[in-house]
Amino acid sequence: MSKNGKLLFHDFDPYITSPFGYRIHPITNVYTKHDGVDYGTNERKLPVYPLEDGVVVKTGYTSSNGNYVYINFKRLGYNALYQHLDKILVKEKEIVNQNTIIGYTGMTGASTGIHLHFGWFKESEQAKDWYSRNWLNFEEYNYVPKLKYLGNPVLRDINKKQIEVIVDELRVRKTPNGEILGYIKKGLYNVLDIKEQDFYTWYQIADDNWIAYNKDWEIIYEKEEVKEEIKEPDDTFEEEIIKNQKPNLFFRTIKFLVEIIKKILNIFKKS
Repeated sequence: MSKNGKLLFHDFDPYITSPFGYRIHPITNVYTKHDGVDYGTNERKLPVYPLEDGVVVKTGYTSSNGNYVYINFKRLGYNALYQHLDKILVKEKEIVNQNTIIGYTGMTGASTGIHLHFGWFKESEQAKDWYSRNWLNFEEYNYVPKLKYLGNPVLRDINKKQIEVIVDELRVRKTPNGEILGYIKKGLYNVLDIKEQDFYTWYQIADDNWIAYNKDWEIIYEKEEVKEEIKEPDDTFEEEIIKNQKPNLFFRTIKFLVEIIKKILNIFKKS
């Protein structure tokens, strides 16, 4: 299975015919380092594409590499080598994007079948010769799409558990520690689910959107308990009688007696 191959073919998911690292060379039978990843296409000549916006650094042909193209991805800080192409459809210094067809897979140069050899290295090493470059395993690279921010922040709701993202470049994944979809926008999100995996606590904030928790990245807000207000009893019968819009017989009797007592007291005061 290939982790990153589909980034180069769009709708086609290639398989790895020869991984990065030491191997017995299929033509020379010599144990040597393979400085790239070979992606098979079921012997079909399929179009290959740039990862994103880039510039064609060099194109050419050699007896070992066949038709090849170097592309610089400035934002990523890496250069890529597309090798053994059947046809080259770009030229040097051409600006390309994710939808530009670089060429088609083939078996030009030293090759035993139709495939794409993909090399990956830091852009600063383009001027070095082949054997001096620090070639890297593209299958170990975690590609994050350009400026792709996801998420719809919500307002604070004390009736829900929520999480607030406070950093700009927190990755959002399809599953806990799964495929990277981009970055999550800063703001508050409702917590839909929680899972522990790979030494992180993962919070689901939308369908197929998970973020890892770290106290430097997020703030957790727990659901608040709403206490029911207890009404204090009134101090006197008289106040209760006044507040009650429909007093019962008992309260009417008490009120009547209170009025009589008040009148008797007034009589004594005047005498």
